[in-house]
Amino acid sequence: MKTRKLALSLAFMAMFSSLTYAETADEEIARLKKENELLELQQKNANLKNNKGKNESVQSSNVDKSGFLGFCRGEYANTGCFIGAEVGYASGVKNYLFVDGVDGSYSSTQNTYALPINLILGWQVYSAKNWGWNFKAFFGYAGYGSDLKIEENSGYNDKFNSSALHYGIEASYLYDFIVSQQHTFGMNVGIGYEFGTFIGQSVDIGGVNVSLDSYTKTSFISSIGVHYFLNVNHQFWLTYKYKSGYNVGDGGSMNIEGTQVKYSSTPNNVLTFAYAYKF
Repeated sequence: MKTRKLALSLAFMAMFSSLTYAETADEEIARLKKENELLELQQKNANLKNNKGKNESVQSSNVDKSGFLGFCRGEYANTGCFIGAEVGYASGVKNYLFVDGVDGSYSSTQNTYALPINLILGWQVYSAKNWGWNFKAFFGYAGYGSDLKIEENSGYNDKFNSSALHYGIEASYLYDFIVSQQHTFGMNVGIGYEFGTFIGQSVDIGGVNVSLDSYTKTSFISSIGVHYFLNVNHQFWLTYKYKSGYNVGDGGSMNIEGTQVKYSSTPNNVLTFAYAYKF
């Protein structure tokens, strides 16, 4: 009887152990299967990243830089060289004249305006789809003539003639809010450096024309504005520029038969509209 009970106990223990082992084996197989699926997913993600990097590298290396101005092209469509024209409205220009002679000294300051026009050319490079840099050089002309009332009781106004060649460089940061295949719209801020060579200086005093010497001044430029690109190639810019280097009384100076004459023009603020074609 005891032997029979012992045999039954051993049989139940063997059956229980077998069931426990089966459950443990199934759990282990399920765990290994999950780990394998996780490893496969990680490997798939790694392959996707590698393929993306290779595709971007291939795309960048496949940019066609052959032909005229091919060196200008880059990965993004808004990258390229450009040429265009810029017209502006310079308000609040001050023309200044100071005369110190044997009959005494007098000075006059007259507000005027100018419509400068520039030729622009340069290179634009985008480091991402919606932001980049614009580098340009410019060369242009502006006239700053005005009537100066030298003496309050003279009964006539004297004419001060002034014009200038403006040339320099500018660099602007571009950030685009709207980017599509046909339309790009954003804002830009920039800095620059300008030379102003004032030429054709003369003054009519009492009907007598006196030619004045030319002079050159330099100025830093700070700017802010907006831009719009149509079909990538046609670019329109509206920009406000402040020039810090032109000051009243800080211009040309010469001695005319014992009479000391000082003169200057101050085109410090200008609102410009520009069009450029990007190659």
